Amino acid sequence: MLSRLHRKAEALDGACLRALGHPHDHAVRQELLSALEWDDSYHPEHARPQIRNLFREVYDHSAKLSQHIQSDASHLASDSIASLRKSLGSLTHVLAMRHKDPPKG
Repeated sequence: MLSRLHRKAEALDGACLRALGHPHDHAVRQELLSALEWDDSYHPEHARPQIRNLFREVYDHSAKLSQHIQSDASHLASDSIASLRKSLGSLTHVLAMRHKDPPKG
């Protein structure tokens, strides 16, 4: 499940980058809106608290960005994209490192 979340976060980051590069392209904007949708299957309920907290941060930034895009608040969207990408970077880093943690015991 966490690898699926990792792929989703990376895909969302890619959509954010495309939106930054093409801020007035309707198709790119629709792609980003679609990528911002999270269903319940992505929620890492049984993951470490750090992952759950970072997921919540990403989820909250995603919702805020979606609202800005839908309300045509383009002056807020680029700041929201930057905040989301920062959270996504933290989440993907922690997800990538989860296999490198030394065994406990």
